Amino acid sequence: MTEPDPHDPPNPTQAYPGQSYPRPPFPDRPYAGQPDQPQPYPVRPYGQPYGLTAPEHPQGTLVLVLGILGVFVAGICAPFAWYIGSKALREGRAAGIDYANHQSIVIGRVLGMVMTILALVVIVFFLVFVIILGITAVVSGG
Repeated sequence: MTEPDPHDPPNPTQAYPGQSYPRPPFPDRPYAGQPDQPQPYPVRPYGQPYGLTAPEHPQGTLVLVLGILGVFVAGICAPFAWYIGSKALREGRAAGIDYANHQSIVIGRVLGMVMTILALVVIVFFLVFVIILGITAVVSGG
């Protein structure tokens, strides 16, 4: 009898050293013994998304643009971003929809809130400064 070549793969029905049972042959199915199960997801052609995609809110991009413009245009657009963004989020909650551009709506709304509040604080400080200057001018007699 000839010695087996040590570089040959082992016979799949023989036990490995240290195993107490023989290994079954490789099955045609990866999970032998289990009934055939359907594919969990159908195979899609290249470039098509899986499942349903969430709809985008039609004013989501507008809210983001108004929020960004509110940063650069001294807050004129910021209150509109805050209002429209709040309205869009309220519509989504009422309909039970998580919009695909939800993050854009939130970012535009937060930018609108921050810039509106900052603009109001600047206006209040300006009015206080004008009042103090007026009182100082009246008191000094000028």
